[in-house]
Amino acid sequence: MVHEPGGPFGPPASIPGIVRFGGEAAQRGYRLNRFLVHISRRENRQAFLDDEAGWMRDWQLSEEEQALVSRRDYDAMLHYGVNVYAIVKAGYVFGHSLLEIGKRMKESC
Repeated sequence: MVHEPGGPFGPPASIPGIVRFGGEAAQRGYRLNRFLVHISRRENRQAFLDDEAGWMRDWQLSEEEQALVSRRDYDAMLHYGVNVYAIVKAGYVFGHSLLEIGKRMKESC
């Protein structure tokens, strides 16, 4: 069996607007993913909104991660390694529907 570069399906295609999610991105985004899912829980939503900076500091988010959350920069979160499901869950905490998240992401491209 002959293996082509990039795996059995050949080299990865470069498609504008598509974010390739792999192990490196998953590791980088792990803490932020956990944080976003945590604040989406009913018992944590309002507490986070009342003291966003405090929550991000307590979770030891990096300055870059804090900036992504503060700006509600969903496209940059995705590129950083945040799972789309965590983005959508957090979007509702931030007052954005799935359609609004998509619109904001499209505008940032």
